[in-house]
Parts: sequence; C-alpha cells; structure tokens
Amino acid sequence: MDMRLNHEPFLSIEAGTKKIEVRLNDEKRSQLKVGDRIRFTDLETAEILNTEVLGLETFPTFKNLFAKYSGVIIGAPVGESVDELDRENVEIYSRDREEKYGALAIRVEVI
Repeated sequence: MDMRLNHEPFLSIEAGTKKIEVRLNDEKRSQLKVGDRIRFTDLETAEILNTEVLGLETFPTFKNLFAKYSGVIIGAPVGESVDELDRENVEIYSRDREEKYGALAIRVEVI
C-alpha cells in the first residue's frame, strides 16, 4: 500500500522513533493486515521508505487513540496533551469523517 507523509513524520519513521502512524480507518486503511507492506513517500523529497505493518489497533475516535498513544511514538511532541493532539488532528480529518470511519494506529517497522 502506498501512503504519503510530510517530511518530519517521514524522518521520524526512518529514524525509528515514530513507530505508530495515525490514520483515518477509511476504506483504504481498513484493508490493512499485519504483515502488509506500506511504502511511504516523503511529500517534500519524494524519497521512499518501505515498512512492514507489525500491528493494527482501531479506535472510535482519535481522542481515544491519543489517550493510549502520544508523544514520540506517534511523532508528536512529548507532553502534548490529548486535547491538543485532537485539536491539531481536526485540521487533517474532519469530525464527520472521524465519526464515519474511526481512527487507526498502524504500528510499523522499516524494512
């Protein structure tokens, strides 16, 4: 599966510090299975990063996801609150889409 990433999250996955990619659990992402490969493309440099899916966890909302996962493991600043993470995420995914699909934590490892 192909996914695009902003430069900083791309570098964090490449460095091994960001271990969980947070996405909407839409039609495309809901097809993922443990063992699948994700090819991330850096939106700034077009560099490619190949990863393997080690785990998948669904949540009804991003706020629920952020209550379990926050900080470096998801590529967020340490100490950023669940509410702050949730507010920032609304800029990416609307509440309507979140309500329709829910949230997905994708545990990845560079291969």
